Amino acid sequence: MTTPDRASGANLQASPVDTMEDSESHSLRGAIDAGALHDFRSEFERLEPLVSGSLDDPVSPSELRLQLDDGIGEATTATITVRWSVRDDYNVHYGDDTDRNLRWDVHPHAYTDPDGDGHFHPPPDASSDDDDVEASCIRVTELVLVARAVHQLWRAGYDTETVDPLNDAINPP
Repeated sequence: MTTPDRASGANLQASPVDTMEDSESHSLRGAIDAGALHDFRSEFERLEPLVSGSLDDPVSPSELRLQLDDGIGEATTATITVRWSVRDDYNVHYGDDTDRNLRWDVHPHAYTDPDGDGHFHPPPDASSDDDDVEASCIRVTELVLVARAVHQLWRAGYDTETVDPLNDAINPP
């Protein structure tokens, strides 16, 4: 199934975490910021020896894919997919080869909680059910700091071999 990417107009392969009810506002505002994706990749690769990043399209990218050579706990590989808009909305999705998914987002939404745009879709399936979405522990908004926060959270999960700490930090990094 493909869905139109509202930011770029391209069709993207839909995943279970991208499927939302039609009445819910759950999209990034503005076009994808290619420079931001490059900067996020540079910062994450600088911090993490287990990662290599690539853009889905070198000329007009809609997402960055950070391939990890190891995953959290029993996972042996993982991918962190990043979408970042020119209005500084973002979507950072972790998925691994155990079919575990989670996501940190900043964009308008119609969830009951949290009040702000920042929210977290917890593992194991990055549920978009209203009762499952919670406030994101990432409060910083500068791109490099968000990249560092995501790295810090992923590394905490990797080092402890559990996804439990992935939204438990106090304003990382």
